[in-house]
Amino acid sequence: MELGNLLFGHSRGEYPIPREEYEEEFFRLLDVVADDSCYGTNFENDVFTMRRYYWGDCECEDEHDEDCPVIQPNFLHKPSGLEIHWYKYALRDSYSNQKLANFAEIIDECIESLKEGSDDV
Repeated sequence: MELGNLLFGHSRGEYPIPREEYEEEFFRLLDVVADDSCYGTNFENDVFTMRRYYWGDCECEDEHDEDCPVIQPNFLHKPSGLEIHWYKYALRDSYSNQKLANFAEIIDECIESLKEGSDDV
């Protein structure tokens, strides 16, 4: 874990994600939904949610509220329940709640969900 993430970050999870192995796949989605921004964007549809890294402080008292931005995943694939948390920008010091099986298929499904109902994508 990067020192900055350890001290100030929110990226935690059971499975570390080696960025160099998954970055190309994930950036295919970023190219479409976030205009190639490495920070991602705040977006949600029926298939996935993407959130930029949260830079603010937690205002919860003793435990995080369910909707606290500190604990929200930066990426959630709703059908599989895959959650990814990253530090500052997409896949930097990132962790997931499950092993990344069929990651390319998940990204394909997310991109396809953006094309449905839009002639622009």
